[in-house]
Amino acid sequence: MTNRFKFLSAAVAAGLLVAAAAQAHHSFAMFDRNTEIVKSGTIVRWSFNNPHSWLYLNVKGEDGKETLWSFEGSAPTGLIQRGITGDTFKPGDTVTFMYCPLRDGRPGGAIGWARLDGGKYLNPADGGCNGSEANITRWEGLLKKGVTTQTQEAKAQ
Repeated sequence: MTNRFKFLSAAVAAGLLVAAAAQAHHSFAMFDRNTEIVKSGTIVRWSFNNPHSWLYLNVKGEDGKETLWSFEGSAPTGLIQRGITGDTFKPGDTVTFMYCPLRDGRPGGAIGWARLDGGKYLNPADGGCNGSEANITRWEGLLKKGVTTQTQEAKAQ
């Protein structure tokens, strides 16, 4: 009986540790999911990798200087199902994108959607920011009005 109890206790503890590690890996706490921002930039690199893809862009600041920004996206298996491949984002191309910024202020965040030069919208999001078709449609209307930043409070109005 004692051995069964020890085994069961060890199994439960191991299960909790695995669940905690999985939850920590999929945490989006580093992103401000209450804020969505639209910017344009020039693609530097597209890392089509597991467990997350990364889109690196040069983005011009208000002062005209370019800064390298990085955006986390979904894993290749999820991206391929949405028609996004390792060749989708080509260095030198311009892309307009919506993202949820990093909470610590570094240049980057979780990508929501991306619009290629030809006008095609893509959803490379991994859950850290909303890249859904409904959100793309909402943003198309906002962009026509000149809106480039939305907070949770503004969305509720």
